[in-house]
Amino acid sequence: MKINLRRFLAPLLAALVLAAVLQQISGALRQAGTWRPASRAARVQQEDPYSRVEAVLARTPPPGAYERMRNPFVFGSAPEPATAGVERRPRRVQPVTPAAPARPVLTSIVWDSRDPRATVRYDGRDISVRENSLFADYRVRSISSTQLVLERRGETIVLTFRPKGD
Repeated sequence: MKINLRRFLAPLLAALVLAAVLQQISGALRQAGTWRPASRAARVQQEDPYSRVEAVLARTPPPGAYERMRNPFVFGSAPEPATAGVERRPRRVQPVTPAAPARPVLTSIVWDSRDPRATVRYDGRDISVRENSLFADYRVRSISSTQLVLERRGETIVLTFRPKGD
């Protein structure tokens, strides 16, 4: 039986190249510090970030603390604290009148005979409108090249551009 050297030469050469590559990789990893042996230094115990919260929640409240709290599942305000021997006069409650809603301001008109549009500033926002559209509680009745006609609860409001300088 004759041994053919060419048959074993290719696998032997591949094994040598593999060994050289692995040696270079391990040397590079050691030099970079990735494969350094683990240090035996004592580890510092880190404090739990929620330990203070847990300590506050674990404290017992003073007696009577729960009686002064408002029940979140019941409508109304918290009960008034008990005051010994002090009479309280009822407060006068002034009726609150609702503020009049802000009036829309016409800021621009894009005139087109088929589909005119306008921009109205209302409640801090710019709103683009077209004929027969709704915004807030206003209905746009008509748009011409100089004015916008709105209707609100049967009342007709005509908006025109503000004079320059206002």
